[in-house]
Amino acid sequence: MLKHVPVPAPDSLTPRAREFAYPQIDTADEIVAGSELERRFPLDPQSLMQRAREETGLLDFGPDPFLEPLTALCDSLSREVDLNAGGRENAYRRLMTILVTRLRLEALWRQRPEILNLPVPKPIFVVGLPRSGTTFLQWLLARDASLRHAPFWELLFPLPFGDPEAPVSQPDPRIAAAHAALDRLHRIAPEMTKMHQLEAEEPEEEIALLSLGFCSMAFEFSFAVPSYVDYYLRADHTAGYAYFRRVLQTLQWLRGGEQWVLKAPMHMENLKPLLAVFPDALIVQTHRDPVTTTVSLASLTCYGIRNYFDHPNPLLVGSNMVAIIERLLRGICDARKAGDPRYVDVHFRDLTADPIGTVRRIYAACGKTLDAAAETAMRDWIQTSQRGKPGGHTYSAEDFGIDMAQRRQALSFYTERFGVPEDRRA
Repeated sequence: MLKHVPVPAPDSLTPRAREFAYPQIDTADEIVAGSELERRFPLDPQSLMQRAREETGLLDFGPDPFLEPLTALCDSLSREVDLNAGGRENAYRRLMTILVTRLRLEALWRQRPEILNLPVPKPIFVVGLPRSGTTFLQWLLARDASLRHAPFWELLFPLPFGDPEAPVSQPDPRIAAAHAALDRLHRIAPEMTKMHQLEAEEPEEEIALLSLGFCSMAFEFSFAVPSYVDYYLRADHTAGYAYFRRVLQTLQWLRGGEQWVLKAPMHMENLKPLLAVFPDALIVQTHRDPVTTTVSLASLTCYGIRNYFDHPNPLLVGSNMVAIIERLLRGICDARKAGDPRYVDVHFRDLTADPIGTVRRIYAACGKTLDAAAETAMRDWIQTSQRGKPGGHTYSAEDFGIDMAQRRQALSFYTERFGVPEDRRA
């Protein structure tokens, strides 16, 4: 997985960890593909930029953050990470998507400069660790037609296919493309639906939009990339969040809406740049036992990357998730000052016990009223949201070398400050 970190011996791992580290797969096709891998899927900035320009006929990638983070990421992917054929292709396609989208956005903004004058008033950012109710809360708020959310299909394809100024046929063909992408995901990763709910027409984390300005943790989760992570943690992401705001303005220009409801855990360590760019934002922080979250996230990540590496290292993934969770929690604890009205705390137990009451409290904090139509839509969704829900996600700390008692002590700075109880299932 990382070239300088050996994969643990099979007999040192739990049965589940062995399944991750030593998968039984047929690699014949990958060996054939490997002979032309670097030519077909280059991971150096100049080759990527040249191909993106050739694909679009456009030249301008826009201002920073761009070349410096791209160079740091490509260097880490090439020098430190032991990608298999599928992993290299995935990294290549994701970087190409970023570059092509940036070229198209810059061209559109030159043609339509009025886009960048659109207001983005009082956005609501749901932040909190995975498994703390962030998805439930964002999907619940999305029932309110007065709030603008980005469904998965729009995050996957932020610009229309073809000319962005041309009328789009209905239903938007991007929706069908997103359904097809999810069908492929479910075929190659059938357990993913138990671990993280994804639907083409429901909201999702804005990881892809943040990646356009390189203020996203997406590459860290997928590929580890240690030296790039060092760069990411040192960087000032204010320009990246400013770029993200321009993207939101573009989505408004394309499909309307003003007041956004957004969600991503990675905002927790980037609140200074976020609030510099969105000074009237409301931050809704969800709370749940962070120790079980650490283990759950390790399981989700290790399962999600198994097509990128011949031998994913579950112990390395575990140590990375330990570091990420503590980093995010320290980031938001350091940023928050007592009594700051820009923050609303939502405990998981309160959200599940009284979701409508929770929404009313959030709306009161941002001067918004829950009208009857929105409340009815929310109550209807609550009634139906659990039907057909897939079975639970099972995981064990032992699979990833995580010491839960040690983690509980290490994260007490957060649980004690916010009164977060231990998950009884732990």
